Amino acid sequence: MAMRGYDGRDWEPVRTFHRRWEAEMLQGFLEANGFSTWLLADDAGGSAYPGVTLAGQVLLVPSEDVDRARELVAMGGAVEDGGEQERERLVRLLMELLRIPSVTGEEEAIADWLEDRYVRREEVVRRVGDSLVVGEEDFERANVLLVAHVDVVPPAPDDPPEPALTRERVVGRGASDMKSGLAVAMECFEDPALRAGPYNLLLVCYAGEEGSHAGNQLRQVLEAVDELNDADLAIVLEPTDLAVQLGCLGGLHAELIFRGKAAHSARPWHGENALTKAGELLDELHARAPQEVDVDGLVYREVFTATQGHTPEGVRNVVPDLFTVNLNYRYAPTRRLTEAEERVWELVRGRAEVVFTDRSPPAPPSKHDPCVAAFLKAVGAPVEPKQAWTDVARFAEAEVPALNYGPGLTAQAHQAGEYVPIANMVTARAALGRFLSGQGDTGTGADLG
Repeated sequence: MAMRGYDGRDWEPVRTFHRRWEAEMLQGFLEANGFSTWLLADDAGGSAYPGVTLAGQVLLVPSEDVDRARELVAMGGAVEDGGEQERERLVRLLMELLRIPSVTGEEEAIADWLEDRYVRREEVVRRVGDSLVVGEEDFERANVLLVAHVDVVPPAPDDPPEPALTRERVVGRGASDMKSGLAVAMECFEDPALRAGPYNLLLVCYAGEEGSHAGNQLRQVLEAVDELNDADLAIVLEPTDLAVQLGCLGGLHAELIFRGKAAHSARPWHGENALTKAGELLDELHARAPQEVDVDGLVYREVFTATQGHTPEGVRNVVPDLFTVNLNYRYAPTRRLTEAEERVWELVRGRAEVVFTDRSPPAPPSKHDPCVAAFLKAVGAPVEPKQAWTDVARFAEAEVPALNYGPGLTAQAHQAGEYVPIANMVTARAALGRFLSGQGDTGTGADLG
């Protein structure tokens, strides 16, 4: 039965629930897939909305979308697959993970906890520094890596000292980035039905992601556990707002060094100001628009950004003879690293010395890889380009198809009072379960092993 909505449109119910959290999980799933939703809950008042009782939570969409929404739910979009017990397990596991301090560089405690958990479960555990690989290669089935970093950025001054739980959220440092992803990965890995399914699962938990490129331990893990480089798919559970983010931008940092001649600031004509000498190039960067690059139907935006600038330490009344600008270039997966460096030289055109200080290669979207295609089919989530760098690039270097998909909110990463919606965790767990049980299978599960 259609009813006139707050916006003047006709809306129709997709489903009725008795528990509000179930309705909110389906609401999040539909909104992640581009639907407008309207949740009429028990506080809406049955008299105001016919058919809504005090025991009812009715989820509606515009009438013109109701058939597609119901079809999506019937295909597996409903999150009731997880059930209340699974929801409680996910919340309990995330709360436990959040209570273990694991700021970048201080991951030993959480690595010890994970190692002990899986050794007691008689799993094969290989530890590399403060990183772990749980499980082993299977030559009969396709091997899928569930990948999550264990470290978090330092807490904000006003962060609560302990993680907190509300009806709808888990709050704590790393809740979105990315201990909720780690919890979902662990829950899938520990599910006997999924372990016996068409894909062989390995859990990869690594340290150092939030720090420098060189301090990221995933490279050491891939070098130490060679079988990971033969995997058929790596699912990196970074926060993606429940979208599937394919590929990633490459990135490099370069120091642009402008040189001049020192002088007293009262008589600047005796020298050459290295700081103002950089003005022309900085003006160009300020006005430069992003360049859109289409890769397999996904649009990546290339950007040059000046992120830091400094003169040597000294007194304030001296014309600086040296000024250094840090330039960060994010480039599309179609470019090689050498080509990206050439573009920096072309931009600078001899106006400054260039010293490259950090290089991170990009990753292609791998949209048509059989395992990636099966994942997209099973999950049914929006597909986006990754407008940043993530560790899918490390897997791309090893020629392992990889993608980003996680329950965390990108806008919550590194924020004070960071949180993750519980509904997102349950939705991600159900989506991964559909894929890992073979619901999106196109013949990839057993015959790629």
